[in-house]
Amino acid sequence: MYRSVPVEKIFQTKPLRTKQSAHQLKSWTDTVEGYLNEAKKLTTLLFLNRKLAKEPYTWFITIYVDFEIKPKDITEWWNKAKRNLERKGMVAIWVREPTRTNKVHYHLLLRGNHSKQDLVKIVEESLPSRSLGRWHKNIKPIIGSDWRILHYITKAKTRGITKSGTHVPDLYFKKRLMFKPRLGIKKVGNIGKFWIKPKDEIWSDVVSKEKRIAEGLEQPNVKKLAQYAFEFIQGYVPLREIERNFGYDWDSPAIQNWIKQVFGDQNSALHNLFD
Repeated sequence: MYRSVPVEKIFQTKPLRTKQSAHQLKSWTDTVEGYLNEAKKLTTLLFLNRKLAKEPYTWFITIYVDFEIKPKDITEWWNKAKRNLERKGMVAIWVREPTRTNKVHYHLLLRGNHSKQDLVKIVEESLPSRSLGRWHKNIKPIIGSDWRILHYITKAKTRGITKSGTHVPDLYFKKRLMFKPRLGIKKVGNIGKFWIKPKDEIWSDVVSKEKRIAEGLEQPNVKKLAQYAFEFIQGYVPLREIERNFGYDWDSPAIQNWIKQVFGDQNSALHNLFD
């Protein structure tokens, strides 16, 4: 039985904001900047995984552990639970978070068709007995857009409106807590075959796309054409969105013909490329 006795704090009260590095900061625990980079990456991967699956995520479950527990026991407790969840057919990603009361909870994002009744049964039969330590659950269907849920699960930085109606640049700033480094606690994992392709492959596609967009925007008049289109439609579509589309498709006949019409044939990117 796990004892409900005070343990050392598992979260950081004053995390380091950033640090000098020749590379983009990573890690869920070293710095706030690194956490935000990891959260943005995971959120992007979740969006792309859903597109690859060609079906929406279906359920959002949060499991709250209602007692303090030592780091090594946190892993042991959850490992038993997730093995049982997988055996019962659950397919999900899970994200572990500390709380300000020095406890933990788990956000689960599910793929696959389940009824709420089935999920209640699966969770109740899979998690350790409450006689070993109390816990409770919250099970909600995902209806409509999952944009906000994905950002909430990862605590990625995003603009939004608080419950009081205030517009803020970082909606989950107050909810974002970081585990202390080197506790041996994994932040993210999956149950069953959640990822349609390996995460590294999905991310490699992202990197390749971003590289193509950046290179495309460096071609003659592609960025100028995006500005022209933005002004032509009077800002109906954000400039950044237009730039990304034009940068990716810079060598398409449609983009190149438009460049010729607006700026003249001598300024065409492909004309210069093969001249």
